[in-house]
Amino acid sequence: MRLPVNQPTIAHHLNRAGYDTHYIGKWHLSGKQQNGWVPPELRGGFQHFIGWESHHVDHNAGLIWYDDPDTPVKLRGHETDGLTDIVCDELASLSSPKSPFFMAVSYQAPHPPCSPPMTDMQRYDKSVLDGPPNTDHDAWFKHTGWNADYGVEEFRKRYFGEISQLDTAFDRILKTLEKTGLADDTVVIFTSDHGDMAGCHGLFGKGVMFDESVRVPLLIRVPGAAQRAIESPVSTVDLFATILHLADAENPGETEGRSLLPCMTGGPDISTDVFIEHKDDCIIRGDVKLMTKQNENDITHCFDLANDPYELNNLAQSLDDKARDSMLLALNQWRNRTRS
Repeated sequence: MRLPVNQPTIAHHLNRAGYDTHYIGKWHLSGKQQNGWVPPELRGGFQHFIGWESHHVDHNAGLIWYDDPDTPVKLRGHETDGLTDIVCDELASLSSPKSPFFMAVSYQAPHPPCSPPMTDMQRYDKSVLDGPPNTDHDAWFKHTGWNADYGVEEFRKRYFGEISQLDTAFDRILKTLEKTGLADDTVVIFTSDHGDMAGCHGLFGKGVMFDESVRVPLLIRVPGAAQRAIESPVSTVDLFATILHLADAENPGETEGRSLLPCMTGGPDISTDVFIEHKDDCIIRGDVKLMTKQNENDITHCFDLANDPYELNNLAQSLDDKARDSMLLALNQWRNRTRS
């Protein structure tokens, strides 16, 4: 989907708070064109932009654009490594910033058809099929447009290999922050937009409400803060308010989500419903996950994530009436609030 011109984003709010805003990597908000230059009016308010409009099918032939629409730059080697080179160079140039900065770095990989360096792929063997218990050993991934045609074992070796490669790349970024002296007052957030089914329940890709698709990592490092694991489910929607809170920037107040900073710094875990939407709707309340078709109230799946983390026992027909009605009420209130 194309980002509407002049649509306020987090970059606009941080710009007004005195931050230099940078975006580096894959962009997916300038319309249907792919693998191309992103014009300034479609960059979501970011002042400094080095990137491309999705999508690189061949991760070893990635192109990235600076300010010249006619002169793309080929990323060195695998795009994960080439993009990391650019990020580290940009961070080095900020080692003595005149103003605070916000930098969003968007990697495309890991993403099918995965093509990790052989050294990363060879970290994995047939043990990729040892779990989890919802694995369909006969699942097959085929995408003719991506020249991909292989089983779940091959898929996981490739996918896990690109995850390991990204781990190494992220380590390079952290070391660059340390080397430049930026680590002492820079918040670092690591997350993702979605996971991959990777053969679980016989599926590949995203777009479903199973945890392999919707549960993503969220690591936030605040300089000087004590380490804490938060068990309550939260949403990536919460990152907007959280980042503005961390940056001491004004929050417009009419957006979804809440700041995670209070519970990160010793307050109680957030206890709130989490909503997810794609082709289906989903609400997670504590350990209970309830799914419906989009804009419908007929429950298709319900899982007790505490006792059934791999979602093998569908409780849709045995959910307590009071709990069902309360969760459907909250789901419909959310629909009315966000889709009106």
